[in-house]
Amino acid sequence: VEVSIFEWETNDQTKTLQLRVSETGYISLPTVGALMVAGKSVQEIQRLIEKKLIDQNVLQTPRVGVWVSEFRSRRISVIGSVNQPGTYAIHQNVSTLLDMLTLAGGPQEVAGGQAYVIRRDAGKDEARIRIDLDELLEKGETDLNPVLSAGDIVYVPKAPLIYVYGEVKQAGAFTFRKQLRALEAVALAGGFTDLADRRISLIRRAETGEGNVHSLDVARIERGEMPNIYLRDGDVLHVRASGSKKAWTEAMNFLRGIFTFSYSFNK
Repeated sequence: VEVSIFEWETNDQTKTLQLRVSETGYISLPTVGALMVAGKSVQEIQRLIEKKLIDQNVLQTPRVGVWVSEFRSRRISVIGSVNQPGTYAIHQNVSTLLDMLTLAGGPQEVAGGQAYVIRRDAGKDEARIRIDLDELLEKGETDLNPVLSAGDIVYVPKAPLIYVYGEVKQAGAFTFRKQLRALEAVALAGGFTDLADRRISLIRRAETGEGNVHSLDVARIERGEMPNIYLRDGDVLHVRASGSKKAWTEAMNFLRGIFTFSYSFNK
């Protein structure tokens, strides 16, 4: 950026400085020090410099002009469930998460409800910022639209997938964007059938690749005696059939068959 400084009251000669914005978003101004300017407009930078000059008694009535003499190309990657993943060279002064999602064609239909900004600051551990995409895209929550820096990675994961089968009305695979509990997954599958035992086997794949089985008692969950477990990507729910209900149904079907046959024979 180019900064011109003029002392209004004394008509001092204008001083013009060529300042380069660092990778971390700072400029270094003589006698004032380092100032964070990343994400700020030209007018905001002008006011910031004027305030610092006054606060530090450098000038009494400064007038500051700021011009962007050169936009440095920054590279930001967008990966995952977006329509046009890739690395983009950005030339404008400020780029937000929403800007980058737009450049990448927006989230795909299979995208989950979250995005991650992965940031690697020099000398620091990798930072991950989680953003609720539903809040950002549907409700316009601008606080969830961070300004991105060079080298940032935007990752949009797929929506988690779970499977529900057994004694439910609409068995199948289901995706979910928000956190989902076991009983909510059964509701997605249409609820229990008349033969359901209201006991659920949760099959969860461990890191070793083997499946761990957890038994969930619906009655105890409804009484608050057992947690209604949050599901993870790849979980499988099997709703068991009640032995007594199944036997009773089979017996009734058998009797109906006999009565129907007897009626037809006598007729």
